[in-house]
Amino acid sequence: MIQHHKTSLSGFTLLEVMVALAVFALAASLLILTDGNSIRQTRYQQEKILASQVADHYLTVLQAEGRWSGPAVSPRVEEYAGYSWYVKESSENTDSPDLRKVQVEVHAGASAPEKGAAPLVRLSTWLRKPK
Repeated sequence: MIQHHKTSLSGFTLLEVMVALAVFALAASLLILTDGNSIRQTRYQQEKILASQVADHYLTVLQAEGRWSGPAVSPRVEEYAGYSWYVKESSENTDSPDLRKVQVEVHAGASAPEKGAAPLVRLSTWLRKPK
């Protein structure tokens, strides 16, 4: 007597393979999206750090030179670390005639920012009138 053994082949069905591919594609796309956001965030933080250095240097030069700037200082473009920075200075008088508050705003780029655009950095200091 001949016996026939039924052998069962095990494997994945087409549906299981398609579900696995869909899960993999979703995970890969989320990874790519997260990586892109990370790159943008890193670039923004780098710009903020460089803009802070530009503003700090600007205020340090004002203090070192003993400049007593008035309220009508023209904005200027400075080059630093291979980038152009739009630097705007404003000042206001205080209760003391020998003391003035100076504020520096730094924007990325060589052209004037759009009206209402927030600066990357805004730093303030107080200058004493030179004798």
